[in-house]
Amino acid sequence: MKAICQLCDSDRSRLAFVKNGYAHFACCDCGSLYVYPRPSSAELLEFYRLEQGNHLSQSCWQESHKHSWDLWKHTLQVARNKAGSGRLLDIGCGSGEFLRFAQKMGWSDVEGIEVIPEIADIAGQLTGAKIYTSDFLETPLAENSYAVITLWDVIEHLSNVPMVLERIFSLLKPGGIVIIGTVNQQGISMRFFKEKSLTVMPPEHLTFFTSKGMRQALKNQHFTGIMCWSCMIYLREWTRFLSRTTSNNTGDIKDYANVRSTLTDSSLFLQLIRVTNVGLKITNLGDELVATAQKGKL
Repeated sequence: MKAICQLCDSDRSRLAFVKNGYAHFACCDCGSLYVYPRPSSAELLEFYRLEQGNHLSQSCWQESHKHSWDLWKHTLQVARNKAGSGRLLDIGCGSGEFLRFAQKMGWSDVEGIEVIPEIADIAGQLTGAKIYTSDFLETPLAENSYAVITLWDVIEHLSNVPMVLERIFSLLKPGGIVIIGTVNQQGISMRFFKEKSLTVMPPEHLTFFTSKGMRQALKNQHFTGIMCWSCMIYLREWTRFLSRTTSNNTGDIKDYANVRSTLTDSSLFLQLIRVTNVGLKITNLGDELVATAQKGKL
C-alpha cells in the first residue's frame, strides 16, 4: 500500500530512513515526516501502558517545566482573548503541570486525559481535576462544550491525526481554540541530527510536522485563524551531543534530562531562552512547533 501523508493527503513521498524497523517517509508536498505503516491506536495504548518505565516520555513528566511557562502564558492569553475562560481540556496531560499552570492563571474548570493510570493519579492529586484514563477518541465528552483544548507534545504520538482533529473540532464550542505544541520537522535539532535525534523514537513519535503540514491538517478539519510559529531548542539533544563530543560518556537519557532541568531552573538561563525564542520564531528554526486555531463562531 502506498504511503499517504495524513496531514495534506499527498501520495507523493520518499523513504527518508528506517529506524527500529519503522519506515519514515518525507512528504514531497508539505515536507512533514511520518511513520508508515502506522501502528493502530490499540497497539499504541498497549505499548504505553506496558513500556511506561522505559520510554523517553517518562523522564519528561519528571522535568522542570519553567522553560515552558512563557509559552503557556502566551497561548492561554490568546485563548482567553478569543474564546473566554470556559472549560479547558488538556489531552495527554501527563502529571498535570500545564493544568495546574492554567488554574493559577484563572482557569477553574479544567480536565485532562492521560492514558497511564499512575501518571493520571499524580495529575489528579496535583490539580483536583477530573482526569480521564481512556483513549481520547473513546472518552465520553460533550460536544460544543470546551473553550480550549490543548495538546502539548502529544499529537506526534497519535496514529490518526485527522480523526483526532475532527473530534477536537466537534468538542469545541463555537469560537473555541485548539492549542498544539509538537516537534518541528524544520527545527535546528531535526535538521542537524536527523534520524539520530532523540525525538525520532518509533513507535512513540509517528509524525513530525512542518508549519505547512500543520496548517493544512487544521484547515482540512475546518479550523480558521490558524497561526504557527516555532520556539525553544531541545536542550536534551545538545547536552547529549556535547557530552559525547567532549568525553567518552555515552550517558543515559535521564542524565540529559537532569542537566536540562538544572539549566531551566536558572533565572539567567530562562532569560536567555526568551531572547533566543525571538530569533527562532523569525527563522522557524525552533525545535517546538506551536499552532493555535479556532472553531468558527455561529
